Amino acid sequence: MVRTKLVEILMQKLITKKTKLYRIALSGSFSAVLVLNASFLYAQAEPKFSRLSLLEGSSEMKVYKNDLLSGKNFTEKHQRLLLNEGLPQLFLDGNRLERSQVRQRLQKNLFDSISDPAAYKIARDLAVTELSTLARSKEISINGSINAALFLGELKEQKGLLVATATKPLSELVSDESITPSVRIAALLGLGNRVKEARQSANGSSTAANVVRIIPTMEQIITLPAEQVPAIARDWMQARTLEYASDLLPLLGDDSQKLTEVSKGVVVITKNEARSIDLRIRSVVFLSRLVDTNIALPTADIMTITDELVRKSLREAYGTIQDKKFEEEITGMDMQGGEAEMMGFDPMGIPVEIEKNYLPITANLRASWRLVSLADSMNRLSGQMNNDKETYENNAERLRAFGVKIYEEPKDTSIISAVEEFDPESIVPDVENSETVDPEKETTPKKFSPFKLR
Repeated sequence: MVRTKLVEILMQKLITKKTKLYRIALSGSFSAVLVLNASFLYAQAEPKFSRLSLLEGSSEMKVYKNDLLSGKNFTEKHQRLLLNEGLPQLFLDGNRLERSQVRQRLQKNLFDSISDPAAYKIARDLAVTELSTLARSKEISINGSINAALFLGELKEQKGLLVATATKPLSELVSDESITPSVRIAALLGLGNRVKEARQSANGSSTAANVVRIIPTMEQIITLPAEQVPAIARDWMQARTLEYASDLLPLLGDDSQKLTEVSKGVVVITKNEARSIDLRIRSVVFLSRLVDTNIALPTADIMTITDELVRKSLREAYGTIQDKKFEEEITGMDMQGGEAEMMGFDPMGIPVEIEKNYLPITANLRASWRLVSLADSMNRLSGQMNNDKETYENNAERLRAFGVKIYEEPKDTSIISAVEEFDPESIVPDVENSETVDPEKETTPKKFSPFKLR
């Protein structure tokens, strides 16, 4: 109500004052009020158009596009359409099945149709303020807030670059612990888009300079307390932050020490055995990319952790194989519900036994990625190991070879051979075949499946 009253007073002054110079100055003040209080127009009424397709086909949208394509100023009429009808399309139920397309179509209809730079700036600033408000709003659906944060991160300038003035509100959304994690993740994606854009631009450009400002946000995410967000969301946000920091590293050049605090947080993650294996591996990879910078690293500790992660990765895959074998032994059924024995036929139609694999291909590929990532990190870090450099280089080469083999031959034997090479203590010896045991010397009852009883 206060904002509405303020605008009404300003409009009344616009009408009563007759000096042209004063009218121009006050008009500028009016535009500033709109930018700083974008949400007041939205709050006036429910959207008239319940779906974006209805808005696109309306006479109001045609007037909006025709006016702004012809170079007219961005007036109150255009502002009402942008804030009352355009941006609310992000959260209306009528668009819930096509949310990503809605963002693209809003960019095209509401912004790409503006030819005058000054008009574009007004529309852009209004949108940035309103989208930030919608992302925090408790009055709309969570999907609407997510979509608003995503659009804030995707909004573009006239020349096609991402809006630089949206970087700060995106960082504020990511850092705000009062906001639901899904909205923070959506805002983090917007920051990631800026890092990717900066990598494609020339060093020293305004785009590259703008993205350096998100480093404090990276520091906050890397040290994110466990109680702030669920474990899965925390892992995801930190994994993406590691990716963005790695992409940012080449842009920093001699200023790489700006990532010092980020690297300290990453070291903490790496040493924390309670964190997920994949996140710790990504952390090792990031730290290994800092070897040629001015950032000091606890290389010996990282190498020890790398060896530990190799064993953990292999034990996880090997453990899955053993668990499924045991389950099959107990139930007498394979994972697809058939008999444990698997038979096939050769080209001549003769029955042959098919090699059985218990580990899914996706788990094989994950194990391959883990080993290759750790091998490459070990190779990069080996240069700081002085007398042990050659040893670590050889270990990295062997580890990479096994990782590649698992990728090329994703089957149990590839995993087992890697375990035998790097963690032989974990190998479970095969139980002696019951057919070779003398029944008279047998001291324990034979295992059988209760599901085979009739």
